[in-house]
Amino acid sequence: MKKLRRLIIGGTVLLLGAGLTVPALAAVSCGAVGEVYETNEGTYTYTMMLTWDFGGAATPDRIGLSIEHLMGCDFYDPQNPVQQDYIIVHDGYSQADGECYDTSGEPVDDIVWVGGLAMDDPDCWMPVLHLYWENTGSTIDCIPMTSDSGTFSFTSYGTPIDSQVYYGAIVIKAGEYCIVCDYEGPLPDCNNWAPIEERHWGLIKSLYK
Repeated sequence: MKKLRRLIIGGTVLLLGAGLTVPALAAVSCGAVGEVYETNEGTYTYTMMLTWDFGGAATPDRIGLSIEHLMGCDFYDPQNPVQQDYIIVHDGYSQADGECYDTSGEPVDDIVWVGGLAMDDPDCWMPVLHLYWENTGSTIDCIPMTSDSGTFSFTSYGTPIDSQVYYGAIVIKAGEYCIVCDYEGPLPDCNNWAPIEERHWGLIKSLYK
């Protein structure tokens, strides 16, 4: 029998395929706001401040932020190794629950969330281009807080879209639950960026036409 996943949207817990309310997490809340600043390298650093409260019933395992609007971009192909610098996901940070030691045995206060880029989520229904953060690095043995806030960032050549609300753009895997949250802030736009190597190759080809 296929294992059912529990999906939480807007503070209501639903059992996928059954439509049953799950009282244990009925009062959960989460949401995020973002900001952006331009760097000296012509890129933009986007920072997301995520807040969650799972009422003591779960802790976050993985955090995803959808950027599916870039899928129709003529100038960005995440499968192209030459364009890997278009979006660089940085580590995220949140507070550890109780005493915590990293993999080297040093005491630490924060969870280090390792960032990446993916096209699908193996546990939660998120079959779109998204950024993700997981506790799989130096603090893998540490436990996140069930109610906390964290900072998650990435750098992109994409110029910012004006801040707006992206409903359901965030999916948090927390144990057997998949919790959907809204994000309010800027995201990278689809602009005419192309990596230096690609621009130079295009120029060389044009000279020999």
